Amino acid sequence: MLGWAGNTIAGRVSTGEISPMLVVFLRWVIISIFLVIILNRKLISSLPLISEKIIWLCLMGSLGLTGFNALFYIAAQNTTAINLGIIQGIMPAIILLGSVVFFKEKVNSIKIIGLVIAFIGVLVVVSQGEVQRVLLLSFNYGDIVMLSACFFYSGFTLGLKNKPTIDPLVLMTYFSLSAMFFSMPLITIEYYLGSSQFPTTRIAWLTILYIAFVPSFLAQVFFIRGVELVGASKAGLFINFLPIFAAILGVLLLGESLYTYHLISLFFVLFGIYLFMVLGEKERKLY
Repeated sequence: MLGWAGNTIAGRVSTGEISPMLVVFLRWVIISIFLVIILNRKLISSLPLISEKIIWLCLMGSLGLTGFNALFYIAAQNTTAINLGIIQGIMPAIILLGSVVFFKEKVNSIKIIGLVIAFIGVLVVVSQGEVQRVLLLSFNYGDIVMLSACFFYSGFTLGLKNKPTIDPLVLMTYFSLSAMFFSMPLITIEYYLGSSQFPTTRIAWLTILYIAFVPSFLAQVFFIRGVELVGASKAGLFINFLPIFAAILGVLLLGESLYTYHLISLFFVLFGIYLFMVLGEKERKLY
């Protein structure tokens, strides 16, 4: 989550430096080339396993990775930051619901309470501690697009449950190649619409390199491993840390102010996760 929160800072820095769909495309091109070079033999030996899940791989790369990022950039141009933060906060709930529907995961009352409390923490930080910002919230085209994006990445998280038993780095390489392939139509459309902006400055290229190696690679590998260790619904709950970390990085790197509501928000998120992962598991074991 810390790596993905850094992506929000990189996104702000890239504004005016490079167009959104080129960011999506170049991040996967760079990391795909890097991984193919260092893992070429493992990729070849893993082909029989991955070829059995080629449709799954295409869906994970196109919808889960490229689709989510593309929709996020589109939504950001058509709605407010408050709306984007609140809507992203529902991803853990979507993941939990998907786990119940598709994988018959059992959910007790304490886990549900923990989920709600963690979501309240997200509401606090994205509304800046002002209730009227939530009460006056209005949904528009951008909100609907962001909601669709949340379903895409929630689906990616749930889809990790069916991943083949291969090296996580090898799997990440195949994800990157799939995402790169399915981002090509997006940069083509952006080009023909006349909105392409290629990176020409040092800041632009450093930003792209950061996006490629931290949010797109390291954070993604850690998240895949996290899902493997604790399950999709538990891993999804940690998405609530994203707006918290983004606020902290904004203070440290962009000089933004830290307010009391940031600390209140962090308390709610941590307490909600504690209820969900610790007390919720104890209650489940009792039965």
